[in-house]
Formats: sequence, structure tokens, C-alpha cells
Amino acid sequence: MAFRGFRIGGLQLLAYLPPKTARQIRTAGGLLGDSAQQGPSDRGLEPRPDDHTIAAPPGSLAERVAAIEWYHTIDLGGGVVTPGWFDLRPILGRYPIPERLDGMRVLDVATFDGFWAFEFERRGAAEVVALDIDSFAEVDMTPRIRRQKSAAYLAQRTGLGFKLAAEALRSRVQRVSLNVYDLSPEKLGKFDMVFISDVLLHLMNPMKALANVCSVTGGKAVIVDVYNPVLPARLMSYESGETHNTWWDFSFGALEQMIWDAGFSSVDLHARIPLGYQGARAVLSQAAFVARP
Repeated sequence: MAFRGFRIGGLQLLAYLPPKTARQIRTAGGLLGDSAQQGPSDRGLEPRPDDHTIAAPPGSLAERVAAIEWYHTIDLGGGVVTPGWFDLRPILGRYPIPERLDGMRVLDVATFDGFWAFEFERRGAAEVVALDIDSFAEVDMTPRIRRQKSAAYLAQRTGLGFKLAAEALRSRVQRVSLNVYDLSPEKLGKFDMVFISDVLLHLMNPMKALANVCSVTGGKAVIVDVYNPVLPARLMSYESGETHNTWWDFSFGALEQMIWDAGFSSVDLHARIPLGYQGARAVLSQAAFVARP
């Protein structure tokens, strides 16, 4: 059963729905918005050659950008801006990131196209490590969903957008292919700041990821994720990874308690941030926490 929130007039109601019905409501523009129209999809994710073995494609930067489906909106200069699903630039000031990161070693977990990693570099970080999985095969999926994917799809490499953006920005950010489940101080050392955003809801085991983040945090961790504002207390809804690889619908209380339980000694809420897909109204709610080991 899925736990869903509804608004009728000035009232907020909670109801249990069969998963199929909940997905239909979500697609029709319910609590999480119109996922069929606004959100990430498999569109444009057809198998490509291994990007480590082919030369840079011909054409202008704009043409090369147009050949990739982007998660992040990134200004690459020269009037070229990537058409990401999310444009975080207008709300950048709401996240607990210092204006200057001079001398700091920073980790961006699940970097995707690298928006945050490049921003940390722009703010003067001495070293930025951008962590991400190596291929689609490492995405958490149920066996049933995995069986529906072709071998070519699962073998597709990640990081095409990051690679192009890094080239255009002349970035020195180091992209490391490593699953957050394998993150440890033995492999990457400790960081002055660790940043992880909108990852936990996509993981089968978010507690393992948070514990690993805590283990490499030498200074502070900035932990941002989507929560459901109508779920009370520490309630969570299990989403099964069926829609956009979303496994969990967290209440605010559940998300906060998970960060504490991962081993942090202090957890402070910095902001609650409304978030929408690019060009659409805000339909998601983010909580941004600052945690210290």
C-alpha cells in the first residue's frame, strides 16, 4: 500500500492507496507533480559507445550539448546553457554552501552532470572530487525492473554530460567512478565538506549510504533530499523503485532521524526548499541539513 497526501480546500488528508492507483494520481499531477511530463525518463538514454574509447564528437558546443539529456542546468559560457531537468541557479543561495571554500577538500556524492562540483570549484575549493556510478547497471533496481532492461541499456556508461561540461568549463574537478555503497575513508580519505543531494530516495539502502558519508566527513556534511510534507512523524512510504527509480517517500522526521542514526553528532536544519522541474511550478519539498560527525 502507498501512503499519499491530498488537499481538499484548507485540509490536508492522508490516505492509503494501492500502488497502481498512487502512481496514476502522481502521473496526473498529484503530490509529486506530473512525472510523465516533467520528470526524468528513459528518453534519450539509448545505448551509446563507450565514451572512454571514442574521440570528442564533431560540431559546435551547442550541438554537442543538444545530443545529451541533461539532469542539471549548467551555464557553459558563450551563451550555451544545458537544458537540464532542474535549474538550481535561481535558488542557489538557499543551500548551506559557504560563499568561499578556499583551501577545502570537497566531495560531491552522485554528481551526475556536475553542477554542484563545478560550483564548489568556482567558489575556490582546493580539491573537488565528484563521485558517481560507472554505468546504469549500478542503479538500484528491483530484479523485475532489471529484467525489463536490455543488456546494452545496463552497460551504458554514465558521465557524458559531466565530461562535456568539464571540458567546456576547463574544470579540474576529479570524477571518480565509485558507488556510494563502497565509499570509505580508506578509498578516498576525509573531506572538509561532503555534499549529497536528492540521492537517498533513489537508494535501496539509504542508511548504508548515509553511514558511508559520515565516515568520510572530516568537517561537515550538507545533506539535501526530498521529503513529503504531509507525512507525519517518522513515517516513510515504500515506493519500490518503480517510478524514476524512487524507492522511498520520506517524512521530514524520518529523514532527519536517519541522518542522526548514520552516526552524526549534530544535525541542524538549514532550510526547507520548494523545488520544481525546470519551467514548472514547485511540486517537491527539499530539506537541507548540515551534519557534523
